[in-house]
Amino acid sequence: MKQKKYDGESSCTDSDFSESAKEDSFMSECIPEEDGETFADACSDNAGQGEKQNSDALSEENAALLKRVEDLTSAYLTLAADFENYKKRNMKHLEDVKKFASEPLMLDMIEVADNFERAINSAEKETADKTSLMGGVKNTYRQFMTLLEKNGLSKVPSSPGTEFDPHLHESVAQIPTADYPEETIIEVFKPGYLLHAKVIRPATVTTSAEP
Repeated sequence: MKQKKYDGESSCTDSDFSESAKEDSFMSECIPEEDGETFADACSDNAGQGEKQNSDALSEENAALLKRVEDLTSAYLTLAADFENYKKRNMKHLEDVKKFASEPLMLDMIEVADNFERAINSAEKETADKTSLMGGVKNTYRQFMTLLEKNGLSKVPSSPGTEFDPHLHESVAQIPTADYPEETIIEVFKPGYLLHAKVIRPATVTTSAEP
């Protein structure tokens, strides 16, 4: 005898039992345990702890970076101040060098000045010996020139008969003459000087020209 299916009544299949089993498994995961914590709560707590650890690590890293920036800034300011002080000291040193560079020369020049004063005092006396006075003046002049040579100063060769050199001499006139070859120095108006082989004043001369 066949059983008749009634309307509104559905038969149970294997798929129905499978779906029911999944729901029971999901519900069992969400059922509170003895301490009342669910799986979702546990996951939330773990995520919160991870975020806190990351936040703490970032805070420590930021603090370390800020400390490094402060140290570098302090070192830079110190270095800048030291460099500024160095520039001031160096500038003062250079000024002192320029100001007192001629001190050794001045000490020697004082000796020459002393000799000139002696010659003047001797000339003012009525009983002064002119021969002796002239000798004193010549000696003082030689002393003066020796002093200049010791400091690198020398005369430009420009005696009459010397060949004219535009790098050493300055001609102010040309005189036609047969006594000297053309472009030869005839007379020296003002001697020239070299300082360590550098011309600081050319000799002023007259030169010969073709008659």
